Amino acid sequence: MPLASSCAWPVSPGVRCADPGENDMKPLLVSATVASCLLVGCSMTPTYHRPAMPVPGSYPDHGTPTAAANPAAVTPVSWHHFFRDPVLQQLISIALQKNRSLRVAAANMAAARADYGMSRADLFPQIGLQGYAGRQRLPAMVQQPGNGTLGPLQNNRTEASTFNTYQVQAGMTSYELDFFGHQRAITHESAKLAKASSADYQSARMALIGEVANAYLALNADRALLQLTQHTLADQQRHASVMKKAYADGGVSEFDMRRSQTQVNAAQVDLQEVQMRIAKDIDAMAVLIGQPLPAGYDTPSAWKAPLLTDVPAGLPSGLLDRRPDIVAAEERLQAANADIGRARAAFFPNIALTAVLGTLSGNLAGLFQAGSAAWNGAASVSMPLLDWGKHKNDLSGSKARFNGAEAAYEGTVQEAFREVADALAVRDHIVPELHAQRALVDQAKHVYAISRVRFKSGLDDYIATQDAQRSLYAAQQKLIGLELDQAVNQVNLYKALGGGWGGMSRPVATQAAARNVAGAAR
Repeated sequence: MPLASSCAWPVSPGVRCADPGENDMKPLLVSATVASCLLVGCSMTPTYHRPAMPVPGSYPDHGTPTAAANPAAVTPVSWHHFFRDPVLQQLISIALQKNRSLRVAAANMAAARADYGMSRADLFPQIGLQGYAGRQRLPAMVQQPGNGTLGPLQNNRTEASTFNTYQVQAGMTSYELDFFGHQRAITHESAKLAKASSADYQSARMALIGEVANAYLALNADRALLQLTQHTLADQQRHASVMKKAYADGGVSEFDMRRSQTQVNAAQVDLQEVQMRIAKDIDAMAVLIGQPLPAGYDTPSAWKAPLLTDVPAGLPSGLLDRRPDIVAAEERLQAANADIGRARAAFFPNIALTAVLGTLSGNLAGLFQAGSAAWNGAASVSMPLLDWGKHKNDLSGSKARFNGAEAAYEGTVQEAFREVADALAVRDHIVPELHAQRALVDQAKHVYAISRVRFKSGLDDYIATQDAQRSLYAAQQKLIGLELDQAVNQVNLYKALGGGWGGMSRPVATQAAARNVAGAAR
């Protein structure tokens, strides 16, 4: 026999009515949920999901043998091991101690950490001690709040009276019970901003190391150009002297004599230009290291010495996670996510407690006597009722800032990927270019030597010899420039990778290929 329906209204077949008492349980469930929220505290901050990196999983292949590597197996390489020139190591050490821009970054990091400490302190009750002594006149039958929280003062007499008030109190005032995560969201945001500032410092430190290294390499290259220019000028002056003597003897034309002198003038111009660049290099280095270039650093190491550790092949794009600028961008993204929680919590009630314990007396002698104890405890609740869209717009602005921080993070990742890809492309193509340029210099030396012999034998005029010397000089200049470009690119690749790739386990074939590249670069 079918059971009687417990519904108070007709129902369709197959539709279940609530059991007796089930609707009565819903208010209890809601009450239990609210009570749990008040006891353990709710968080209005959205769950953070890290954005997918908007870059490929590997760098473009430019023909260099590569192998996949696990980013977890990659460990940072200290700059002490990467920059093997002892003079450069000393300059970097000085710069890390005295560079003003790095000191600014360190100060900003310390300030951000202090801000986080202040924000975290607001999670706990602030207990203070206060003393008060005063004298005042009250009209008849008047009551007013005391200057402390232990009042009020009251005159029950029918005429005006003058009162002395002495009190000492300790306690907390307006301590927010963070049921809805308002203060916790602020503290979490401050913590993430402090971490971002720390990453900014590391990024500034890495940039400074790279700038010092590049300035030192530029100084070395310019000094190598200076030696080349001085040697070329000396040769030009010897040739010009020979041509002047030959012209005086009638052996050559005035055209050839004056043409040889133009080569001397051109070399003199190059000499002054290189000396000016060296002076600028020294001034730039002085700013970077925060002091004049120390005595004994005037003579750099040999330009072709192996000053840098070669960056291996087979680098995964996951290494970008370790770049300080990417770490800072993600920390700011998480801070923006926490700010959404703060904006959401502002819609809910703010519950604050006040608790004070102390002594209160009308005369100083009785301030600490028996019976002078006083206390006060209170709770206050406030919440927005009609704010004309203030909190709603605050939440909308917070979400918009999160979207902007997310775009900034993705843009930072893409720019970092581009920097590494560009540096890898330069590394892969500059080695054969260097081989070709060295071969060109070698051939130009032979051509110049042969032209001199032919000129002395009367087989060629001086124009051919001058052309050969100019070609050799230009080829040697470009070779120094390419060697500088290769060294600077290694530094830039080290910076772009965040200083980490050591400890990678690669196949033997790949290791051999990397050694061949390193050997060719040297």
